[in-house]
Amino acid sequence: MSTQLSLLILGHGWTGPFLTSLLSRSSVPFAATTRTGRDNTIPWSLDPTSVDVASLPLAETVLVTFPLPTAEATEQLMDAYETKAAKGVQWIQLSSTRPYTQNPSDRHTKLDPEVANSGRHVGEEVVLKRGGVVLHLSGLWGGERQPRNWIPRFSTPAQLRSKILARPLHLIHGADVARAILATHAHHPRLSSQRWIVSDGTCYDWMRLMLMWGSPEQRTEIEKLRREDDDCRVALGEGTLEEVVQRGGIRRRIDPDEFWETIEIRPEMYFEL
Repeated sequence: MSTQLSLLILGHGWTGPFLTSLLSRSSVPFAATTRTGRDNTIPWSLDPTSVDVASLPLAETVLVTFPLPTAEATEQLMDAYETKAAKGVQWIQLSSTRPYTQNPSDRHTKLDPEVANSGRHVGEEVVLKRGGVVLHLSGLWGGERQPRNWIPRFSTPAQLRSKILARPLHLIHGADVARAILATHAHHPRLSSQRWIVSDGTCYDWMRLMLMWGSPEQRTEIEKLRREDDDCRVALGEGTLEEVVQRGGIRRRIDPDEFWETIEIRPEMYFEL
């Protein structure tokens, strides 16, 4: 059977509209799946107990946007699809930067063992061993997903403390995720069998977002933490919250530069405060 498509997207999801829009504009043939077949997609879901790829069209590259639950399920999916294709296939697995807990981290940094031993990341190891690419995305935003809307989530002292002690915020817009995926498809041999960090390469400050969009109650709690918590006092330093933010000094915790250099493009969408 011959390859008919360039890209098969398993799981249309949040990235889907950004990616399919770019593929359509670029005249790249593709197909996508959802559980229900909505929006002219193929109805399909992964059953780890019985993998069925009969309804999936053949493609040069398969993008998996959702976590694969186990190494066994990953092997079964890849085996079944490549058997149907009667040839090797380029695989791309989307992931998050959660395993990169060291500060700073780049793609070569050792993953946090607790996260790395989860079913999701064990499955990613299978993708890597079979020549696939894992893209670790950081801070997805765009469309209805806006950082401003995240601020109300941090309402407890513990949640606010976590942002005081880890102020760097890393983001990547959905449009640049789409560009990154298309470039990974085009340059797959350069990236194969490796993990890559994907963010826009800049660093934003959670305290600036709190200053702009936080509630009075959040501001009050931040000031209370600075008075009563030694670690928060050291992290924020002297002055008002406005002075703290103006002073800056926030540095990147994760480094995506090698990815963009390898695929020879740069992000285009940056968050403006």
